[in-house]
Amino acid sequence: MRPFFVFILSFFLGLVQAQEIERRMIIFGDAGEINATQQLLIQKAQDLVLKDKTHAFFVGDNIYPDGMALEDKDKEKTENILKSQFEDFRKAGVPVYFLAGNHDWDHSGKLGLEKVKAQAHYLAQFQDRDLKFVPQAGTLGPEPIQLAKDVIAITFDSEYWLFPQHGKDIKQDKEDFIEELNAILEKNHDKTILIFSHHPMKSYGEHSLKYNWKDHLFPLTRLWKPLYIPLPAVGSLYPLVRSTAFKSAEDLKHPLYKEMIAKMTATVADHPNVLFVAGHDHGLQYIETATLKQVVSGSGAKHSSIQPSKNLMYSYEDQGFCVIDYLDDRNLLLSFYVLDGQNSLINAFKLTIKHQAVK
Repeated sequence: MRPFFVFILSFFLGLVQAQEIERRMIIFGDAGEINATQQLLIQKAQDLVLKDKTHAFFVGDNIYPDGMALEDKDKEKTENILKSQFEDFRKAGVPVYFLAGNHDWDHSGKLGLEKVKAQAHYLAQFQDRDLKFVPQAGTLGPEPIQLAKDVIAITFDSEYWLFPQHGKDIKQDKEDFIEELNAILEKNHDKTILIFSHHPMKSYGEHSLKYNWKDHLFPLTRLWKPLYIPLPAVGSLYPLVRSTAFKSAEDLKHPLYKEMIAKMTATVADHPNVLFVAGHDHGLQYIETATLKQVVSGSGAKHSSIQPSKNLMYSYEDQGFCVIDYLDDRNLLLSFYVLDGQNSLINAFKLTIKHQAVK
């Protein structure tokens, strides 16, 4: 009887452990430059596609350095950058969503609005209902996407909030956005909510303006890791200048960015199953605090340094992407994928985010 008992026990344990994936989200950020690793990662990501269950999100900075070209002589080049990201996914039948980043907004330049509209117009020309620019170009959002019965994606254009050259006061736009976001959250209070934007609510990458001893002593390693040339004076000057004379709304410590974080986190505070998903900082991060869960998947084409923190559950300073699986037990399975030394795709980190009961 003992072998039979072991068989029965193993069978039921298998049922408990093997949760089915209801929906898979493959998330690339800052993938808007064609390079060998960018192309390989997108190609390898096709092996993770689950038929009729997968969605792909590109969370901004889809075209480096300055977004979609407006002049005919440069249009094809920028169109090909965008096509390099969605073409394989659409051939596999995967719905693809593009969000805007600061580089898509003309690197926060004066042609920003024209360029995000041009990017959206290019995608619309394919007349493909599963190839979308979200939210509507030149708007803040929010735009909800029903991924499955009990999981909602909410997209918003965080660069619209931070963009310095609107030429108008957008205070009312922000108030309307927060009011509408709150209404969506209340309507879906018992569901899992994934909030997609380009800018994270928390990060320990370059835009956090956090620096370590290596940055002060060997500042050129921020440009190229092996460049260990001691420049202590320059290294100490850069952080000071970056946070004073050259303050940018793209950095988390800027007043506009801090305002966005405060408004967003306050709005979701009473909703226990919210996960923020973003790019912007060029690396992979999973951050968890008592009040916030944040995925940063910003290394589709680029990489940069990440500082340590007790809230940082995972970090990786090179190119890769994120996969979020929504399981039939309502939990989320978070995975980060990178390339090993032989250019094989490996699952470098996996974590289950438990669904919290709603009171």
